Amino acid sequence: MDDADFSEVIELAGGARMEVRQTTAADAERILALYETLSVGDRHRRFFGAFRPHIEWCRQWADIASEGGFGVIAIVHRDGVPEEVAGEAGYAMRDDGDGDLAVTVATDWRGWLGPYLLDVLVRHAGSAGLANLQAEVLLENGPMLSLLSRRSPVALAHDSGVVRLSIGTTGPVPTWPAGEDRPRVLVEVAGRRWAGEPAAEAAGLATAMCAGPAVRGVHECPVLSGGRCPLADEADAIVVLLDPDDERTAQLIRAHREQSPGTPVLVHHHTSVPDDGDSLGCVEAEPDGAAAVAQVLSLIGTRPWPDPS
Repeated sequence: MDDADFSEVIELAGGARMEVRQTTAADAERILALYETLSVGDRHRRFFGAFRPHIEWCRQWADIASEGGFGVIAIVHRDGVPEEVAGEAGYAMRDDGDGDLAVTVATDWRGWLGPYLLDVLVRHAGSAGLANLQAEVLLENGPMLSLLSRRSPVALAHDSGVVRLSIGTTGPVPTWPAGEDRPRVLVEVAGRRWAGEPAAEAAGLATAMCAGPAVRGVHECPVLSGGRCPLADEADAIVVLLDPDDERTAQLIRAHREQSPGTPVLVHHHTSVPDDGDSLGCVEAEPDGAAAVAQVLSLIGTRPWPDPS
């Protein structure tokens, strides 16, 4: 997808049409006008506070391509009626090599336009060689969480009511960020939330939390469909805390042991995995998150986990 040439037109009811094209600095006033239509709650979910974008901020965001990112704007054209900005979306480059995305849609156009704009960003990022797009999302922002959930995200971090989600651009799951050089722990856990995350962060571990095969978007779990998971392939340890009574959990564990024989696999203490004589086997994960992190550190040979006291 060529930045300079990117433009798509969607025919709308009543003879109107929607032009979706790359943003330039000249779109600053259009984007500002869109933000001015947002409610206080909308702006809070978009900017995490009472921030009101000003024209210079909008100009920099509209010109994000000059810094390696990409942005698009959706403009509705009707005969004899001033143009209407229906939405905008874009991603900026992150230090870890991924893109950092944001999507804003006017109230009257919510529903199909958000997923469409996200798809444009994903297609562009994939063609530009970016494996993943990340987003910082307030846990109260249901619409954005729902939008991203369709693409089977993993959670990379939680902080004060905010989750950092990652989606893949060319495969069914994201990869680890290219710039991530910490020991990597894949955690498969309901809700993409692990009690050991704070301890892992303090110990210098990178975590990626996947909701598992029971909660998937448009893609099947690659491991259970005969493929491979790049997060598992490049993990230093795998922790599986999914429903022990779900047969898919046992299938997932077996697949991890077969595909990543040198990677420690920690499992829920109620999970039953047949002993096949594999000396690497599975380790019963400690129920306490901090203790589980200590287990991981001992298994991967990392320096002792620091005493939080």
